[in-house]
Amino acid sequence: MIEDRFNMLAWLGTSRTNPLQSNLMLKLIRAGYSPTLVRTVLERLPTEGGPAEAVRWVMDVLSRNLKTADAHSDLSDEGGVISLIGATGVGKTTTAAKLAAQCVKNHGANSVGLITLDTYRVAGYEQLRAYGRMMGVVAHLAHDRAALTDLLNLLSGKRMVIIDTAGLGQKDPRIQDMLDVLDMPTVKKVLVLNASSHGDTMDDVLTSFKAKSLHGVVLSKVDEAVKLGPAVDALIRHQVTLRGVANGQRVPEDWQRPDAAALVRASMGTEGKSAFDPAPSELGFFFAQPTQKQMNLGALRV
Repeated sequence: MIEDRFNMLAWLGTSRTNPLQSNLMLKLIRAGYSPTLVRTVLERLPTEGGPAEAVRWVMDVLSRNLKTADAHSDLSDEGGVISLIGATGVGKTTTAAKLAAQCVKNHGANSVGLITLDTYRVAGYEQLRAYGRMMGVVAHLAHDRAALTDLLNLLSGKRMVIIDTAGLGQKDPRIQDMLDVLDMPTVKKVLVLNASSHGDTMDDVLTSFKAKSLHGVVLSKVDEAVKLGPAVDALIRHQVTLRGVANGQRVPEDWQRPDAAALVRASMGTEGKSAFDPAPSELGFFFAQPTQKQMNLGALRV
């Protein structure tokens, strides 16, 4: 406790002697970035230069550490078997429809296969079928791993096969069962992550859905997020690859290729004050000595 208090006082002393660093601390925390990441970045902030240069440096560091897919590649261009997994209500079925519509537009209706494993949600299969009918694509239902294997063999000639799955809360014990069903060499697991969720929730989701085994992440509901800082922060700390951004419900218009610099700019542009924003005098409490549970960011690229 004493060590934490001394570290907090050290940060407060630094902020008084370096108002530029203090202002950046406050801006990043209010934008939704975690104290762990902010501390790691600002400890390496160059001493020369003014406020504009410091902000550009911070944004460049965040952009370089946010892993994104190739700017000239998209999930629909990449093809293969893509399974969309994630928590309840994050937009997996809508994302599946957006990907399928893009592939249909570029390669024709015969290039896409649709499969759903969602047997829990009422009308889940019907929703995917409705999207499929609009595009001229047949949607199939698989109840188990054996049925999924048969359907993948049936659709092996398709350019892209999209597997929609049931939404499971990050604490649901059935997550591992679903991951076991999808554990096939040809299946690329893509997590659909709600950008409007709290940072702690995103951390929990990324951990529960085995972030290290994912092919990538699609960031959904970007249009509903008050702050994008928590999402950018979580993606950087878990070092997962961002492969798409969904910013609305329209199919297929509300879809963007991932752009790290644009996302970081948007996250830093948070306006207005929130009841959850700290006052300048409270910053010290955010910068106490990190605990062992906090992630080591020593490999951060600057």
